[in-house]
Amino acid sequence: MVIAGIVVILVLGALFIVYSTFWVKVSHTQLGDPAKKNVTVVQISDLHGQTLFINGSLSKMVNNLNPDLVMITGDLASNKEQLDKVLKEIRQIKCDQLFFVPGNHERYGLVQSRFQLNSDQDYEAILRTIQDAHITVLSNRGFPVHIGDKKWLIYGFDNSLYGKERLNVRVEDLQNFDVIIMLAHSPSIIETSLQPHIPFDLLLVGHTHGGQIKPLGSKIGAYKNYHVGLKRIDERKHFYINRGLGTSRIPIRVACSPEIAVFKIGL
Repeated sequence: MVIAGIVVILVLGALFIVYSTFWVKVSHTQLGDPAKKNVTVVQISDLHGQTLFINGSLSKMVNNLNPDLVMITGDLASNKEQLDKVLKEIRQIKCDQLFFVPGNHERYGLVQSRFQLNSDQDYEAILRTIQDAHITVLSNRGFPVHIGDKKWLIYGFDNSLYGKERLNVRVEDLQNFDVIIMLAHSPSIIETSLQPHIPFDLLLVGHTHGGQIKPLGSKIGAYKNYHVGLKRIDERKHFYINRGLGTSRIPIRVACSPEIAVFKIGL
């Protein structure tokens, strides 16, 4: 009886880990007036080569959301061999406006089980490959978008390595946009490049995996003091940290399911 009980516990534990690792939660957030026309913004992050889940392929799940804009906040693959597979899947997403900012795994490659800094040539080649997949790469630059009669700015920071972040738009010019969405990979951007006087409506980042392994619901590791999900900074500013879709170093999640984030922005 004791052995049977242990077996049941082990099986249930294994099923829980599989569920936590491969069942994607779609998180919904409403910003602005829900009674007005809503723009659907979808964020995906930290795939690390993972494109297939219990509840469907990445492209199928995103397409079901009918996105107007798709934001990808870094770490598409953990090594070069995974990148083609990931980009093939992203090409199946039915959206004309896809944006990407680089993460640390675009800077580092996995070589013989050890992470190694890519050369500048290899890094630029990775970004060109992503751009060639009809994804707009934003590396310390902005991209204006007109939606209806509103002017939007999508601005992407390169904080794939700390210290690479630059805001190359004057604050005075930012005031000309109705909606500003800023993208980065690491949440540290809120401390390094986004002083209080810089306007934005939504800041989207990833990198932390939400903790990835959360025993008893508590986060561990270097980013344990960052929130998960949405944080409202003031009446206008919202800061979202996405749990991501893949895993890093340890190929499991515990009590921290992968995530696709959806934002309905009412204009």
